[in-house]
Amino acid sequence: MTQTHAIAADSHRARLRSDIRLAARVLPAHYPLSTFIAVNPLAGLQAMPFEQAIRRAGDLYGTPGTLPENTFRILHRQGRITDTDLDRALLRRYPILDEEPALRLGPRYCTATELLRADLLHGHPHPGPIRHYRIRAEQLAPDVAGLIDAQTAKWSAAFLGHPSWPMPGQEHGFYSAWRSLAPRDRSLPRAVRTALDDLADRPDDAALAALAALGVSDDARITYLQAHLTAMPGWAAHVRLCGDRGQGIDLLQYLAMRLSYEAALLRNHSEPDPTAAPRQALPTARERVAHLLRVWGITEATDSEVATAARVLCAVPAPVRPMVWQDAFEARYQDCLLNELQSHRSPPPSPAHTQLVACIDTRSEGLRRHLEGCGGYDTFGFAGFFAVAIRFTDLLGGAPADLCPVLISPSHDIAERPARDHGEACRHITGFTNLAGAESAFHAAKESATAPFVLAEAAGWVAAPLAAAKTLAPAAFSNLRRRLRDAIAPPAETVIDVAAMTLAERVLFAQVMLTTIGLTDGFGRLLVLCGHHSATENNPYQAALDCGACGGQGGGPNARTAALILNQLDVRHELRSTGIDIPDHTHVVAALHDTATDRITIVDDHLVPDSHRAAVDRLEADLTRAGRALAAERCATLPGARRTSPRAAARHVRRRSVDWAQVYPEWALAGNAAFVIAPRDVTRGVDLQRRTFLHSYDATIDADGTALETIMTAPLVVAQWINCQYYFSTVAPDVFGAGTKTVHNVVGDAGVIGGHVGDLRLGLPWQSVAHRDRLIHEPQRLLAIVQAPRERIDAVVARNPILQQLFGNEWVHLAAREHATDPWQRWTRTGWQMWAENSSNTTDYDKEMVS
Repeated sequence: MTQTHAIAADSHRARLRSDIRLAARVLPAHYPLSTFIAVNPLAGLQAMPFEQAIRRAGDLYGTPGTLPENTFRILHRQGRITDTDLDRALLRRYPILDEEPALRLGPRYCTATELLRADLLHGHPHPGPIRHYRIRAEQLAPDVAGLIDAQTAKWSAAFLGHPSWPMPGQEHGFYSAWRSLAPRDRSLPRAVRTALDDLADRPDDAALAALAALGVSDDARITYLQAHLTAMPGWAAHVRLCGDRGQGIDLLQYLAMRLSYEAALLRNHSEPDPTAAPRQALPTARERVAHLLRVWGITEATDSEVATAARVLCAVPAPVRPMVWQDAFEARYQDCLLNELQSHRSPPPSPAHTQLVACIDTRSEGLRRHLEGCGGYDTFGFAGFFAVAIRFTDLLGGAPADLCPVLISPSHDIAERPARDHGEACRHITGFTNLAGAESAFHAAKESATAPFVLAEAAGWVAAPLAAAKTLAPAAFSNLRRRLRDAIAPPAETVIDVAAMTLAERVLFAQVMLTTIGLTDGFGRLLVLCGHHSATENNPYQAALDCGACGGQGGGPNARTAALILNQLDVRHELRSTGIDIPDHTHVVAALHDTATDRITIVDDHLVPDSHRAAVDRLEADLTRAGRALAAERCATLPGARRTSPRAAARHVRRRSVDWAQVYPEWALAGNAAFVIAPRDVTRGVDLQRRTFLHSYDATIDADGTALETIMTAPLVVAQWINCQYYFSTVAPDVFGAGTKTVHNVVGDAGVIGGHVGDLRLGLPWQSVAHRDRLIHEPQRLLAIVQAPRERIDAVVARNPILQQLFGNEWVHLAAREHATDPWQRWTRTGWQMWAENSSNTTDYDKEMVS
């Protein structure tokens, strides 16, 4: 090759890599099962207005962006959406409708708004979106497109999902390993295998050759690459993550495989398959009027009347109707919540002997509400990592875990150490290592080529009774297993080692947390930092139930670290110079809330001084009482549970958590709909139905807006990811959800697939958002509620493009007021507007989940 040709080849390769990076912007983020956290699957489209983004996603993926119109109509019949909600949604979108004169259709008179509302209620449902950006195989031969997807899934799973059976040649990277194996695949025609045997050594050269063979021009290349990436967005998203982590595969190699298959398989296809072209016939405005006339039984409308009505209906094309429904659906909940908070007057708090800081997670709302009902407790909300972004290694060693939001990086390596008795710690480590070794050997035998047959003969007589006990009596089996584990690996008292942190760093951690939530004085005898996790059995999505602020892990180590820091005398001494005086009589303890069982335990109980033992005993009793009350509340919505006493409810949820056949261990954050940034007085005493993130904030001690900016640019953004994950897992479960758990197959740590082959599932299982056909999660965009000066909020938004996107493009609605007596106002690009101007007068919104 001449130097000129070499330079040209390098230029083409560089252009291809650039095009792939641009094409990949539309892909969702994806995290492995072990650290699964909620993300916005349309984050790559967030620069667009929400309505435009879901239309774009419909073109790319063929997915709906809202619930079906027929579902909205059912909700309307149930009273969840009212005529007033629909009218307000129409008028907010088209204010000029109020100026339209009344219409006549035969004997019937109606306003323009009433006509449009009738079309929403009775018009032919808009057909679902169709994937418009398609690869050649989809256009010419859908069966070939299906074969490409099947091959993609097969080889991606072989490389990424089976560490016990490594793909031959894996150490040389994905493309090299696939290129050496694919020509031997006897399931492919001989001509295809021959073509694959002649592929270039480099993936970029193979991809360029395939694009040329497919007739894809340079100008159309990004769109075409997007069509390939969005054909199986789960695998593509995971491959992008692996490429960023240097795991031997990237999108270039992935696309080289897909494009090469397509070019080889389409050599003998030239004519489009007539069944492959998308068809989507929409009714004209006149046809929509004619349909309404039939619904109303009107036969004598004149052509002029029909033309006038058609002109009005043109204002809301059929594809726009679902979004009007969505606006009305959201407004009903938001108006009623804001009206309730406006009229609510918090009961005067009793003197607090204990303050508890819980995660902002919606599940903590119920715990806080019930604990406050015990009397003598003030509760606060803060992101569950408690401002200590750490990489944590437990007593057993092994790979450390990053316990912090993915928006930031851990700043310190923190380890767990024996508290006093090193012999006790050694016995625990030895016992646990032996248990882990036995389990590892058992799983290794199951996954080897021939050992499962021997294993079944040797261990079947033991495994069968154990499996029966685990199925028929999960609670008893769990207790037995726990006692055996404690006998072999007795628990050891440990402490967190924070020696790696300087005093200044420890003081900063403490100051950030306490000033952000407004807890700077009035400390009680106990200050409790309560993290959370979820203990469930046989659940690949367990990380989705843990703390998102801790990177999909439990928040116990963060609570322990923060508590240790706040108890240190030198830290308290330095905090006094910042205006935070933690008195000597205040002791800080760490706690952990198991959200599957609503059991709250005190962590590091051995560190509690004798002077505070009685206070901790009272705390434990009240936490037990609150947890049982919360369990009883949750049992009203859990499938198979029933309304019962708090004690019986606590026993029931514990049985659920250890039942390996249970697909509904808890609802996690299903139902999330609002994020409150305000003092607890705004919401204390209000039953928020575990639908609201609660972040404490006191504007009076945040004059420069630093704390508000921290909350709005970190916890609020993460809450929006959670909200979008639940939203799109509900409205588009086939692409952005995970389908039903009953057919899941786990592919290593990469994720799950439905059945034996297919795309890697991106979001939450259907059992996380619905029970059969009944929605548990109401898919609606997040409402942020802030009590702070509007000028301060404007300044924060002006400094942060991410907030300008979220609020300006209506991914998040923002309501604010400065004082408790002020009316709520809505943030818009053109300034603040009174929220109540367009709100309904009702406050009796039925808070039951969607039926």
